[in-house]
Amino acid sequence: MTKLNAFLSPSPSTKLTREDSTTRNRSPRRVSTTPTPRSSAEATRNRAKKRIIVCCDGTWQDGLGESRSKYSNVLRLARAIDCEDARRGPDCPEGVTQQRAIEQIVYYQSGVGTENNPWSEYVDGATGASLGDKVEEVYAFIAHNYSPGDDIYLFGFSRGAYTARMVAMFIGEIGVLDRNDMDHFASIFVNFQRRGTEKDAKERDVIESNLAPWLDPKSKGKMRVDSDRDGFTIKCVGVWDTVGALGLPDEIIIKNPQNILFGFTDPGLLGAHVQYAFQALALDERRKDFNCNKFVRTTAGKKKGQVLKQCWFIGCHTDVGGGYLNHDLSDISLFWMAANVESMLALDVKYLENHLEPVARWGEQEPHNSVSGIFVIAKTIQRDIPMKPDEKTCESIHPSALARISLYPKLKIAVGNHPELIWDLLALEKQLKAYWETKYDPESSRAREYTTKMVKRQKSVGSRISRFLSTWTLTNVDSRGDGKKSTLEQGGGGALKTGLPVIETPSPIS
Repeated sequence: MTKLNAFLSPSPSTKLTREDSTTRNRSPRRVSTTPTPRSSAEATRNRAKKRIIVCCDGTWQDGLGESRSKYSNVLRLARAIDCEDARRGPDCPEGVTQQRAIEQIVYYQSGVGTENNPWSEYVDGATGASLGDKVEEVYAFIAHNYSPGDDIYLFGFSRGAYTARMVAMFIGEIGVLDRNDMDHFASIFVNFQRRGTEKDAKERDVIESNLAPWLDPKSKGKMRVDSDRDGFTIKCVGVWDTVGALGLPDEIIIKNPQNILFGFTDPGLLGAHVQYAFQALALDERRKDFNCNKFVRTTAGKKKGQVLKQCWFIGCHTDVGGGYLNHDLSDISLFWMAANVESMLALDVKYLENHLEPVARWGEQEPHNSVSGIFVIAKTIQRDIPMKPDEKTCESIHPSALARISLYPKLKIAVGNHPELIWDLLALEKQLKAYWETKYDPESSRAREYTTKMVKRQKSVGSRISRFLSTWTLTNVDSRGDGKKSTLEQGGGGALKTGLPVIETPSPIS
């Protein structure tokens, strides 16, 4: 244990810089990490800050291997971020002339289960084996590119959203290490992982002792990332439908999943060090294993002026985060996110508009059924939607959902009692809605194909209901033995009154 403590404890920086180059770890994650001289305080003040923007995709999502129509919202946003922000105005960094553009560095990370080997798609996607690696890679990218005063943005979808939020929590815990201290990050990372699973009290004390120098409020990492001392170390976290579970039904996972990766107190709590946080949530997702993880704002965050917005949209998990061929619903949530961050980031809005391929009017696309394929055996739930405004979760209902609100009785009651729950469209969203009307062509090949598919689906549902009622009636009559149908009578308006619940298109919220 003494040797382990010695290995996990931070060593003097002088020892790090004198290390023989032949003994250095030359793995891909450690290349280009040779320590460079620190800039003087004056040089830092005169340097134009940059924006480090990380975009983490969802499980089995990899934009490099998909057609443009199946891009996730994470990839679309990553592609829409300009290389620099040449706008003039109050967003320019303090101490920098308005003539100087702000560099925007984007890092796109494919989702868990997309690595290029025949087994990773199944092993990683089912066990979360690479989720820890994803967190480690993102943190390392930020640390290797960060300079004091830079702004950090984290975006993600599904388990990529979980990755982004875990990285945000790491930065809240240890700040952003410089290149010298990154030589210790592997051991820090191991200690955090052990802290989440270790049961032995003595071992937990050892772990806390190992982490103490890095968790100190005056540690170099924390002082470095909060150079302006405003208490905000991350500019923005924007996510679509965070999923912290493994993303496959419990019924087909042989071993118990390791859900607690890093031993954070409550992954749902939004750290007070995050200035802005946005999350798009799916109304129609019913899989228990894909239950959303809402942000919860703390009292400390509220006092500091932290901004949190979480909005509910029509659609299942992938309808909201993107990845389907017909992506009307994900386009709406994408523009919601873009509208919230466009004042902070320079975006190519034309790029986003050019990817619109509407198959229905704004907000009227039918949501996909996520309880299909291997998920037909999965347990289902009803998501917890807001019934009234809550300053801790700051939830709202997007107005695009109102076109189908009759299918959501619980939602209809909530909006009826509290109309303030309805989200007010921002300028960019209004622009999208107006553009949508000119872009949508019901005679386009894609729209016609979509309409035909919906008609077939409705006929199929009607046929199944008819067969079900016929079978139930015959069974009921036979069970009586007297040929009478006393439990099935004709109601007013031709409606059938039965002892069964009303059968209609399944609705996730009732």
